[in-house]
Amino acid sequence: MKHVLLGITVFLFLSAASASARSWYMATDGSDSNAGTFEAPFATLPYAQNKMSSGDTLWIRGGTYAITSYMNVQENIYACIFDITKSGKSDTQRTAFIGYPGERPVFDLSNVNPTGYRVSGFYLHANYLYLANFDVIGIKVNITTHTQSENVSIRRGNSYITLDNLAIHDGMGIGVYMTKASHVLVKNCDAYNNYDPVSEDGIGGNNDGFGAHVRATDTDIVFYGCRAWNNSDDGYDLINCYAPVTFDHCIAYRNGYDAENNKRRDGNGFKAGGYGKQVLGAAINCPRHTIKNCIAAYNKANGFYANHHLGGNDWLNNTSVYNSAANYCMVNQQSWDVANDVDGYGHVLKNNLAFNGGAAYRQINTNQCTLENNTFLPTTMSMTINDFVNRSVPQLYGARQADGSLPEINYFSLKESSPLYALQIGYQFDADEIMGIPSVAVEEPSDDVWYNLMGQRVDIKASKPGIYIHNGKKILVK
Repeated sequence: MKHVLLGITVFLFLSAASASARSWYMATDGSDSNAGTFEAPFATLPYAQNKMSSGDTLWIRGGTYAITSYMNVQENIYACIFDITKSGKSDTQRTAFIGYPGERPVFDLSNVNPTGYRVSGFYLHANYLYLANFDVIGIKVNITTHTQSENVSIRRGNSYITLDNLAIHDGMGIGVYMTKASHVLVKNCDAYNNYDPVSEDGIGGNNDGFGAHVRATDTDIVFYGCRAWNNSDDGYDLINCYAPVTFDHCIAYRNGYDAENNKRRDGNGFKAGGYGKQVLGAAINCPRHTIKNCIAAYNKANGFYANHHLGGNDWLNNTSVYNSAANYCMVNQQSWDVANDVDGYGHVLKNNLAFNGGAAYRQINTNQCTLENNTFLPTTMSMTINDFVNRSVPQLYGARQADGSLPEINYFSLKESSPLYALQIGYQFDADEIMGIPSVAVEEPSDDVWYNLMGQRVDIKASKPGIYIHNGKKILVK
């Protein structure tokens, strides 16, 4: 995935698409009686999708689309404003819904408020999809008991989906939520100012920025370059997730607060794992999540949190500052059949930085974790505010670059004059470069143990060409 994570843009996506795919257009002043061309665009996404063929692209012109109705109901409870059902043909010919270059469409969902239903803004029920370059705002909640609405839902087992440069904000629902999904890349997306004041006495307990809660059979879920701030629950949540997930170069800032900075629910930056601290029906093959080159700052609870997980995660080159409970809390559940908290076991923490906050770390079993070159373990490293380049918080939520990538950030990066700089600690030093070994080409792989980049064991002879891990090295298999 790495070449996709670092290189894909709208224009590269188009260059890879088949010449036979057709482009359609939609605009705020369009009409569904039009031909759907640039000069005569459609008005609504449902109509446009109906006209599209597999692998086509819908270019969405700038402006605000005030949505007033939903397409259908799925799973007997989700009122789907946009039920996306038009699959693409392949990884290089995806069905695409893209904000027109240089413009920024906004889908305002605030006028859709169906009584007794949860709301899904974009319910993705297709494979090989690409959604990019637009905002989603204003999604509603109307059920007063335990519930949730979701701006983007992936719940039906679909795969090969990329969400690129979406901004999901100022609504009552979760930004992106998936329960059955594989090969999903959430890239350069923002979720912020999301708070539910309606259900459960308005505590906002189901308003995470991003959530992946997928099955053990699901694979390849990656969040890259995403940001979550001022969501009333957690920034990123992996509770009840049975497959490995990667967070790479992501930011969590001031979660657990609403947009007015009132304290609300949990408020963890990265909640990576766990199953509700309860006895399970049977032992599970607990996934190992990867959290690398990420920033957690000023969250209401923990910056990086293992959430009573039943195994270890990899925490590499992260920076955590001013989180109220702890910068790193690695608490695990004792076992699948004993629901007691114990100090975290099986975790790998390397090159992580913690500064101020309620505590640098909590609940880490130092004998059962791999701890290398962190500012807090295996030994405490001395540092002051003068070790850092910049403490300007607005950097974390400033405007993205033209291609949707993160702004230039040096927030709490180390000065070259700092003694810690040479140790390559924190998000500014790429974990892959520090931990990895350059790839080499091989033609006939051996039969012993191989892993994919998600840390999952693979049958190398039955696998597609790509990059794999073997004997601690990254190997390019042709």
